[in-house]
Parts: sequence; structure tokens; C-alpha cells
Amino acid sequence: MNKKKFIAASLMWSAAAAVIILLDRLVKLHILNNYTPGTVFGGIPGMADFLYVQNTGAAFSILSSNTPVLSIISILFCIAAVLYWIIKKPSHPMQCLAAVLLFAGALGNAVDRVVYGFVVDFIAIKWFSFPVFNIADMAIVGGAIAAVIYVLIFDKDDTQEKKNG
Repeated sequence: MNKKKFIAASLMWSAAAAVIILLDRLVKLHILNNYTPGTVFGGIPGMADFLYVQNTGAAFSILSSNTPVLSIISILFCIAAVLYWIIKKPSHPMQCLAAVLLFAGALGNAVDRVVYGFVVDFIAIKWFSFPVFNIADMAIVGGAIAAVIYVLIFDKDDTQEKKNG
């Protein structure tokens, strides 16, 4: 990919990341300014409640009350994602989607950890027992799924093209 195309693609994908981060921040700020922890403030009937929870851990409350360590890990991950983008210059849409979603989700939760000392979670699934989560968490899971799809399906095509090209 030439430099001009890479810059254009980077701007487009950066805008996508910015939208995810902004949406995550706006929803979390609304919750912080209007509700107290433990408050149910709506939901999707039969599917999920919106329940304000302050999570001091990572996924599934792993490393609870280790916010400084998790903050450092989150920030380092964001830096690694930016370096990956600059060095590897991903060009496949699935590879780009994975990197952007992982970065946006990690940054969304990193901001919470650094600023508040906890992550604002608010989506509680009703039909099975699952930890409360947020928009940034959905981005991280989506990014992980996109990365797996890329590696399992598309990476082989890219590798073969590079060998033949």
C-alpha cells in the first residue's frame, strides 16, 4: 500500500475509533453524572438491564482492586496497538477492524481506570449469568473476534499473495 493510501485509510479508521471512544465516553459520563452504583436505569425488555456498576478489575473482575496495574497494562496495550498500526501498516479490512476495535476498547477502559479508579460498566444480560459490561468491552470482544477471523481465514490468503507476489 502506498503512503498516500495508507494515510487516507489511517484517517478513516482513526475516525471509526474516535466514534467508538466518543460514544463510550458520552454514555459513561451520563451514567456517572446521573446515577449511583447499583442503580438500574432502563434496559432492553427481556434482554438486558442497564445497571451501573463500578468495576475495579478486568474481564470477569479478574485482578479486582488492582487498578494501577490494570491502568498500566491498558496504556501499554494502546501504545502497542498504535505501534502495530505504524510498523505493520495493516491493509486488510478485517485486520484493520480488529486493530481499531481493540485499541478503541482498551483506550475507553483505560481512561476510566486512570481518571476514576474503576471502569464504568452498565449492560447486564438477563437471559444468562454474565458479568456487567460496557461499550468499550464490546469493542474489545469484537476486535478479538475480528482478529481470529483474520488469522483463520484471511491471513493465509495474504501470506500466499506475498509468496507469489
